[in-house]
Amino acid sequence: MPRVIFKRVLEALSGNTSSSSSGGNSSNHVEPNFSSDLSTDQFQPYKIARHGFPYRPTALAYDPVQKLLAIGTYTGTIRILGQSGVDRYIAHETDKPVIKLIFLNNQGALVSVCADDTIHLWNLRQTQPAILHSLKFNRERITCTYIPHGSKWLYIGTDKGNVHLCHVESFTLSGYSISWNKAIELSQKSHPGQVIEIAENPCNESRIIIVFQCGTFVLWDLKQKEALQRYYCNNTIHHVCWHHEGKQFMCSHNDGIISLWSVSNKDKPISFQRPH
Repeated sequence: MPRVIFKRVLEALSGNTSSSSSGGNSSNHVEPNFSSDLSTDQFQPYKIARHGFPYRPTALAYDPVQKLLAIGTYTGTIRILGQSGVDRYIAHETDKPVIKLIFLNNQGALVSVCADDTIHLWNLRQTQPAILHSLKFNRERITCTYIPHGSKWLYIGTDKGNVHLCHVESFTLSGYSISWNKAIELSQKSHPGQVIEIAENPCNESRIIIVFQCGTFVLWDLKQKEALQRYYCNNTIHHVCWHHEGKQFMCSHNDGIISLWSVSNKDKPISFQRPH
């Protein structure tokens, strides 16, 4: 019996409290009008942060002066990471994979090459990086790109075996180009294949090495517009790197072998280094 009375008292008190509060604020109280449907102007989500490594990376570049790392992806996006607080996300108009990234060191610029044979120059000096210039190849496919340190020229190798030069600041092609039939020996009638690699002599900026798919590589003089030396190798070459004195260079091959060559000796390499 006491429990029943206590319950009735509580119900009476709660009823009086709710009625008094509703009566005292009846003039100022406004019931909120909530809608179950959201329109685009009421709900606009956006990203405020990104964590982790970009998905399916395809290209990397590093600026040692500004300490920036650029990561290109298979979907055509680029992530730029730096010191604390430096994190930028940029995307090309198309979703083609990024196959090459090249920083113009300490100049606030980045060159990107996409799988649709388009080259872009990005301005990184503004808050949101943007494309300054673009260059599209229609008749040839881009297989190799190279910018020597401190140079204003971008070397572009193609599947036809030709090398084109692009002025980085204006992003226009030069009238100067190196045709494959001038680079290889006249007695060699077969096509050497696409350009695999281009590398500038560190002691003579007018001399570059052009590596072709067939294993032929040429020491080309830009001023004289002729091949100074031609080298032949049976193994496919992936990369080439100059010695700092400019008298020797090394080649990496598809079977893991590294060969050391002398500029003055075209017949055979100085040595081979095998992985096993």
